[in-house]
Amino acid sequence: MPNEFTERTLAILSQPQPTGIGTGYRGSSETRHRARRKKLLVATAWAIAVLLFLGLPTDVIPNPIFGREVPIRWWEYPVIGLTTALTFAWFAVQAPPMEFQKNGRLVGGVTLALFAVACPVCNKIVLLLLGTAGALGIWAPLQPYIAVLSVVALALALWLRIRAARRQ
Repeated sequence: MPNEFTERTLAILSQPQPTGIGTGYRGSSETRHRARRKKLLVATAWAIAVLLFLGLPTDVIPNPIFGREVPIRWWEYPVIGLTTALTFAWFAVQAPPMEFQKNGRLVGGVTLALFAVACPVCNKIVLLLLGTAGALGIWAPLQPYIAVLSVVALALALWLRIRAARRQ
């Protein structure tokens, strides 16, 4: 014997379903466009945040708070630019819900980029471990390789995210 809840549910489900453009499971195109704009806005905000996170403390973006003992090398600008662009693309890709738990790939790549573009003698960790001579003689020559590794790690993270989004 059906109860009142079952009767109401059956009444709702037996109503004719709308057909035509924009009435499918995914929703109307206007709703999708609004969601896409919001996603791009969030991606832009994160890209700007990463740009400031990398540029301000390393003094690649001049500011009165941080200083730099070693001049900025030519390759630091493209590394920061690529890191910012890959971060934007990573957040702009619509990924499955479980993919958001894999943010460590992005964080690892951005952290490597920070160590790559930072002034070798301004990094307290490197100074404690290697001293000033080690920072300039050992760490500074390694930084371009760390920069390449960070960009490759970010590109790999983006590729994995795109692959997961296509399987969705």
